[in-house]
Amino acid sequence: MANAAKMALKTPVRMLLVGYPGTAKTGSLASLANMGYKIRMLDFDGNSESLVQFTKPEFRQNIDIVSLEDKLRNGQKFIEAAGIPTAFSEGLKMLDRWKYTEEDGTVVDLGASKDWGCDTIVVLDSLTAMGIASFRRVMNMMNKTPLNTTQQVWGVAMAEQETFIEKLTSVRNRHHVIVLGHLKMISPKAIQNTDEELNKEIKQQVADLIPARLYPSALGQQLPQLISGHFPTVILAENVFSAGKSSRVLRTNSRPELDLKIPSLVQLDKSSVEDGMAKIFSAIAPPLGGCTSAEAVPDQAK
Repeated sequence: MANAAKMALKTPVRMLLVGYPGTAKTGSLASLANMGYKIRMLDFDGNSESLVQFTKPEFRQNIDIVSLEDKLRNGQKFIEAAGIPTAFSEGLKMLDRWKYTEEDGTVVDLGASKDWGCDTIVVLDSLTAMGIASFRRVMNMMNKTPLNTTQQVWGVAMAEQETFIEKLTSVRNRHHVIVLGHLKMISPKAIQNTDEELNKEIKQQVADLIPARLYPSALGQQLPQLISGHFPTVILAENVFSAGKSSRVLRTNSRPELDLKIPSLVQLDKSSVEDGMAKIFSAIAPPLGGCTSAEAVPDQAK
């Protein structure tokens, strides 16, 4: 329980940033690093170069990236995980304490996430790749292959993915959260020749009522339609083409095929990815200078 006036001063941002590959989702975060925010990235995608390159050199020390990748091998019949897949579980551990060992043996320990405040942003890149890691882990746990995968595997993997997001976006966290995700088109289930007549009729009625729409690319068909419920802010990164030129923008206004939302009265639709995130955080986040941590804002940002 909290008073609304107090909530406005300390409620962290919980954002889902969606878009197709190449729309500068990752690179758009550089404007936040250049404001002085500390960024802790769970990198399931392995494409963090744009964030590093677009961040000013004096602020790169505030970015810490943990690469989360399962080792794969050419099995007897399929490409499979080499041993037990660890990417998903390692990412989950990092949400409690940001501690790992570098290749040269150096131990990096940035402390427990419960102690972080409004000067820190935890980034998950991406929802899509994290879902793949969840599915691969459950496949291994249930001793399944692509040929004998069951609905139970999908169900468990989807539940694990949503639980990860629940933990990341918990109201107990005082740090900001940004989850990057791709988009997938979801439409009513197609009618099959093997369907009974009643099922065919039901599917046709559903198809008449529910159009195909874009959703964040989580596992399965149901979870993508629910995952946005964990985020007060859902934004689209998009390439816009006009007069033979292209630009990358952040969209905050919903479209017929995609629901977006942002808790702000400020008009922020079509902000450039170069500084759009900085504008959005200035509108909806607690003041960075109001953080209680003595290390909240580097000297360069003061």
